[in-house]
Amino acid sequence: MESPSVSNRSADQYCYRLDLAYVGAQFMGWQSQPNRATVQDHLEAALRTCLREKVSLMGASRTDTGVHAEHQVASFRSSKPIDCFRVLRSLQALVPDTIGIYSLEPCSEDFHPIFQAQAKLYRYRLWQGTAPSPFAKPYVWVLPQTLSVSRMESASLALLGHHDFRSFCASDSTVQTFERTIFDIRWLQHGSLLEFYILGDGFLKQMVRSIVGTLVDVGVGKRTAQDMQGLVLAKDRTRAGQTAPAQGLSLVRIFYESQTSIPTSSISEKNFLSFTLGPQVPG
Repeated sequence: MESPSVSNRSADQYCYRLDLAYVGAQFMGWQSQPNRATVQDHLEAALRTCLREKVSLMGASRTDTGVHAEHQVASFRSSKPIDCFRVLRSLQALVPDTIGIYSLEPCSEDFHPIFQAQAKLYRYRLWQGTAPSPFAKPYVWVLPQTLSVSRMESASLALLGHHDFRSFCASDSTVQTFERTIFDIRWLQHGSLLEFYILGDGFLKQMVRSIVGTLVDVGVGKRTAQDMQGLVLAKDRTRAGQTAPAQGLSLVRIFYESQTSIPTSSISEKNFLSFTLGPQVPG
């Protein structure tokens, strides 16, 4: 079985798209670093072995150290057409077990995994109580207190819409604008496990984790639900709460079509402690 090469080419380069997932615990995030311990570094090394040429990957989302991705998208260019089926099988054998590659296929020469993304869905998991399941512990923030979900839901409403989210951005961020749009937020509870879903057109560095840390303050009574609007308007990171631990955060899906509400399929098929097994809909 062979995969066709793209018909559109630019400067004798062929364009390809990877859809993948990874458990972030052992990686220093997505973005390449000098220590070569990132997801991008592992993938580029595997591609170099397969293709016998150096390629550079562009990822749709720069997940931080320890953050997981259930659907990440990346693209690269090769100087020659490749057999996608054969290369995919080789890549799956070469990358660490904590990286899963769903698909490799040609894409148009103008495909840009970052700029063409219409929305991104993240999920944060919290465990209430001191006895988490050992299957859940690597993927949740364990909190001894019982949280007030109703207060946290109420506080979350202030995040919806287009805002300057400087109060929830890491202080070392170098972005040109802090403005982002949040389309939808959902809270789901499964016994001791509490899940926070957030859908937006993009997210700042540590933005979701900073939001969760602040909402936990609301949930334990350190802040009121009404405080959240003032924190958004303050545009001051020192006013918001702590940055929640990385292991509770997962990039669930990247959308390349208009998406302003969280799809039921992204949350209804999930049961206690499960991850999604792959993107529900290609694209």
